[in-house]
Amino acid sequence: MKFLAGERILWDGAMLEGHALLFDDRVLACLPEDRTDGIEAERVEAGGRYVLPGFVNVHVHGAMGYDAMDATDEALDALSLAMAKEGVTAFLPTSVTAPMGEIDAAVRAVRRGMGRTLPGAAILGMHLEGPWIDEAMRGAHPAAFIGRSPDVPWVAERADVLRIVTFSPTLDPQHSFTRSLRGLGIVPSLGHTTADFDLALSAVRAGARSITHLFNAQRGLHHRRPGMVGAAAVSDAMCEFIADGRHVVPELFEPVCRLIGTDRLILITDSMRAAGLPDGDYRFAGGVVMVRDGLPVNGDGTIAGSVLTMNRALKNFHQATRRPLSELSATVSRNPARLLGLTRKGELAAGMDADIVCLDDDFNVRATFVEGRQVFGAFGA
Repeated sequence: MKFLAGERILWDGAMLEGHALLFDDRVLACLPEDRTDGIEAERVEAGGRYVLPGFVNVHVHGAMGYDAMDATDEALDALSLAMAKEGVTAFLPTSVTAPMGEIDAAVRAVRRGMGRTLPGAAILGMHLEGPWIDEAMRGAHPAAFIGRSPDVPWVAERADVLRIVTFSPTLDPQHSFTRSLRGLGIVPSLGHTTADFDLALSAVRAGARSITHLFNAQRGLHHRRPGMVGAAAVSDAMCEFIADGRHVVPELFEPVCRLIGTDRLILITDSMRAAGLPDGDYRFAGGVVMVRDGLPVNGDGTIAGSVLTMNRALKNFHQATRRPLSELSATVSRNPARLLGLTRKGELAAGMDADIVCLDDDFNVRATFVEGRQVFGAFGA
C-alpha cells in the first residue's frame, strides 16, 4: 500500500486539504493526515501539488515522433510514455482516413497493446476517425481514401478493439450504422460532416453519443441554421473539445461551458506526432504537415491535428474560464470515462482504479500512477 500526501486532493468531487490518499492498485481511502499514524504503507509526499484522477484522452493520434498509424508496438509504447508525461493514465490511439489495410494494421497493433502491460498509460481500445466522413469537411484526412458507405461487418469483426467511431451522419441517413455501433458496444461519434441541425439531432436521438471536436470540421452555429453546434446545445451528447486556443479561440471557452455544460465537455488533444517536439515538418495523414509556432497545418493551410498536451489543455481551460479545478477536472477524467462506460476510472473514490496524476500550481505533471504503479515522475524538491 501507499499513502500519497498532498494539500489538495480531489476526493469524490470535493477538493480536500491536509489529507492523504491510501491506495494499492485500487483507491482505498482518503484520510486526514493526523489519522494515518500506525497504518503500514509507503508514504509519498506530494507537497502542495494537486492530486487528481488520471486523465483519459479519447482522441490522440500521436506524440513525441510516433503515431498510432505507425502500427508498431514501439510506437504504442512511446505513445504510452508520452501520455503518462501529460498526466494521462488511459487513452485511445486514434486513426486517420487511410487505405483499409493500413487502418487494419493499426487496429491489430492496438489489440496487442490492450493485451500487455505498457510502460505508461494504458490503452483502452481504439478511436476510429474516418474513413466514413464527408469530403467537404475532411480537414487533414486524405480525400483519396474516404469511404462512401459505412462497413458494418468490417467494424463488427474489430468490435473488441474499437471503442469510438467518428463518422458523418450524412452517410447514415436512416441511422442504421448508428444503431449497429450501439449494439456492438461502440460509441457512435458525429464528425467531419456537413450534417445540418435536423440530421445531427436525429442521429443523436437514434443513439449517437458524442460529437467529435466541437466546432471543427462541422457546421457552426447560425441563428436560423444551428448546425452541429446547435444540435450539441439542445441534446445530451458528449462533446469533444480541443482547448489549444487555436481550434477555438479562448474567449469562447466560458460561453461553451454555459452552452454545453462542463458535465458534457470532454477535453482532448487530437495531437499528432509533433506533440512534445520542436516546430518542423512531420508526417501525418499520409502527407507532410508543417508545424509553425506550435500550429500544425498541411500544404493548403488546413489545421492538421495539434501539438497540445492534456495538462496544457486543462490549464488553458482553467485560465480562460476561471472555474474551479474541482469542476473542470471532470472534463479530462470523469466525462470521458463515462462516455466509454468505465465504472472504475475517472474519479478518486473508494474502489476506483488508482489512476492518479499530481500537478504543481502551473499544471506541470509531477507524477502519474496507473492502477497504483508509478509510471512517470519523482517527488522531491
